[in-house]
Amino acid sequence: MKCVHLDFHTSPLIEGIGEKFNKEEFAKTLKKANVDSITVFAKCHHGYTYYPSTVSTMHPHLKFNLLQEQIDACHSVGIKAPIYITMGWSQKDAYEHPEWQHVDFWTKAPVRFGTVPTPDMDPETPLYDCSWATLCPVGGYSEHLKAITEEVCQKFDVSDGVFYDICFMKDACVCDACKAGMKERGLNPDNYEDARKYYREKRIEFFTELNEIVHKYNKDAHIFYNGGADMNRPEYGVVQSHFELEDLPTAWGGYDFMPIRAKYFEKFGKFYLGMTGKFHHAWGEFGGFKNKEALRYECADMVSIGASISVGDHLHPNGLIDKSTYDIIGHAFDYVTKIEKYSENTKAYTDVAIWMGHTDGDLGASKILQIMHLEFDAIESGDDLSKYNLVILPDKVKLTEEDKKALVEYTNRGGKIVCSYESGFEEIGIEKIEPSKFDIDYIECPIDEVTTPFLSYASAYKTKCKAEVLATVREPYFSRTAGHFCGHKNTPFKDEVAEYPALVKAENVMYFAHPIFSSYNSTGNYILQKYIIRAIENIYDKILKVDNFYSCGRIRMRKSLDKSFYALHLLYAPPVNRGNVCLLEDFPRVSGIEIAVKINEAIKNIVNPVTGEEISFTQENGVVKFIVDNLELHKLLIINY
Repeated sequence: MKCVHLDFHTSPLIEGIGEKFNKEEFAKTLKKANVDSITVFAKCHHGYTYYPSTVSTMHPHLKFNLLQEQIDACHSVGIKAPIYITMGWSQKDAYEHPEWQHVDFWTKAPVRFGTVPTPDMDPETPLYDCSWATLCPVGGYSEHLKAITEEVCQKFDVSDGVFYDICFMKDACVCDACKAGMKERGLNPDNYEDARKYYREKRIEFFTELNEIVHKYNKDAHIFYNGGADMNRPEYGVVQSHFELEDLPTAWGGYDFMPIRAKYFEKFGKFYLGMTGKFHHAWGEFGGFKNKEALRYECADMVSIGASISVGDHLHPNGLIDKSTYDIIGHAFDYVTKIEKYSENTKAYTDVAIWMGHTDGDLGASKILQIMHLEFDAIESGDDLSKYNLVILPDKVKLTEEDKKALVEYTNRGGKIVCSYESGFEEIGIEKIEPSKFDIDYIECPIDEVTTPFLSYASAYKTKCKAEVLATVREPYFSRTAGHFCGHKNTPFKDEVAEYPALVKAENVMYFAHPIFSSYNSTGNYILQKYIIRAIENIYDKILKVDNFYSCGRIRMRKSLDKSFYALHLLYAPPVNRGNVCLLEDFPRVSGIEIAVKINEAIKNIVNPVTGEEISFTQENGVVKFIVDNLELHKLLIINY
């Protein structure tokens, strides 16, 4: 599905709201751009509705029911129109009801995002990006949100769904309504864990109530609470009909963040889509345009990980749809129409899994596997290990006794484990003693031309391991403190080798003593990268081998669950930093990419479905080999059997 998320956060100071909106032009432009669905606004962050409301306030300079006109325009050409309702940010409500504001547990102050304007502030004070007070959907504000939801459902067709925005900003609140609610449940508002518990429980209860209101009018309506597609907040998945993974790679996260989020949410078995933006930078950037080829890359990237697509836009206050924007979106969506069906009902073809620790180590492991051109799944406690030949436990995975038992059985069956730092455990031969007392240390392990100790950017866990030592630790003379320091940065290493190892291999287990994946994620250090990759390759025989391809290249392979094909996606576009933006500008052509993939089925042919080109291949002893030429931005190859 190809979606647009059409923001319409519009100041009450602007007149002529929607005066240039034209139903026919709106519908025609969207249809031409191959849009399947577009989110339209009931209520925005300024606190105004875009339809006549009896429970809220319509924008003071809107003279007609804009929301209804947009829905009618979309439906006239078969385009879905889910309805947007703001939750966490509503300036008008924050001004009129300060008691509705979210109060931070630690500071006891209202939660602010950016430099938030207040009624008593000098109106000429410069205001920077994204500045809003955050509201708490408990107490009086929850009743207001339920009333808005009921009214929207009564007035409009909600069969296409409802999108609630800014639903999670913190993990605890001590506004008066929350404190009263906690006391009613026997919880202590001064206890952080109690406040977190109430926050989770109350939101799930409230969102369940909103779901019941919407489903009373249409039982099949999709409902999404934005902010709830957070890998660290999986408990909110129960109230979501699907997941929308907001990730503007130019502004935050970069181009390596979306894949692990998609892998994680795919495991829940719900529909999910990636969300990028048409903007050069981020939301609300009027007049900011992304390179159309960069947007095509981003859309192809989403398809390659099995996601549908959402592209963010912002409608001008006058309601005139922007032709340039939809020329760019249309360019990307036209390409997606040619490839999207090969992503439907597919699963990643992989025998590798990252066991999520919900720390930065997860992202570091994901980046390493992408550089290695390896597909992977994201798993957690209780997931089936039988399909994997390699499981990575990065840095700080918390394991139950049952988890440890399952992992030992897995290794006894021949499965390989790569683990690091706190994720090692005695049953697989890693006896942990204590974390090193030093702030940083060094790793001694020759990596190409680097034969001297290299910086780990962290410090090791002291362990005893009956295993082959592949790398050793060099400690610094002392940690860098005000009383003990040397030079500009880290303290140099001592001459002698530490008594505990940096990297060991025991049977089917590879153990890094450092939080190596977090270190790599935070530094991107080239030597650490080669150190990690070499260790993984030492223990794991790849299901997919790639030669003569760049580290910025991405290869993803998916298997159809109901048809006889594999879909192999290749992407290449090196990101660069310009100003405050990570962007894609160059799309060089690459040839001579050598692919060798283990496939049990007898392959009939390999075809590029976009061009019709057929690729020569050999298949011997269960390995299919072929060469990919003329990759420019994205290439999809269908391997039929």
